[in-house]
Amino acid sequence: MWPALLWALLILGLCGLPGSAIPELTFLDWLKPDKIVHLVLFGVLCFLLIRGLSGIDTVSVWTTYPKLISVIISSIYGVVIELLQEFFFESRHGDVYDSIADALGAFLGLWFYNYWIKRMRKTA
Repeated sequence: MWPALLWALLILGLCGLPGSAIPELTFLDWLKPDKIVHLVLFGVLCFLLIRGLSGIDTVSVWTTYPKLISVIISSIYGVVIELLQEFFFESRHGDVYDSIADALGAFLGLWFYNYWIKRMRKTA
């Protein structure tokens, strides 16, 4: 579970940086690379959460539905980050499309986890 928590702190730190601290990528503006970053950050977060929750030995709602819980937590965390950017972080602005990219990233993390598990079972 520690990797997921540390990753979540990394996301908070990166998303809390002032806008002036983020380099301009004008030649890539049309690609919107920040959405790709959101997909990756929240995909990794969801993947790590699933792994962490699946590894807990006690039986609870957290361990019974680790995939669903992980997608929900990752998606809500993305919304919270955008709200923090809008109302609390200096020189940052929340973006609903970033929240959507965060949620899509969470589903991408779920897909990758399922793919990874399937591959691990084939090699075992």
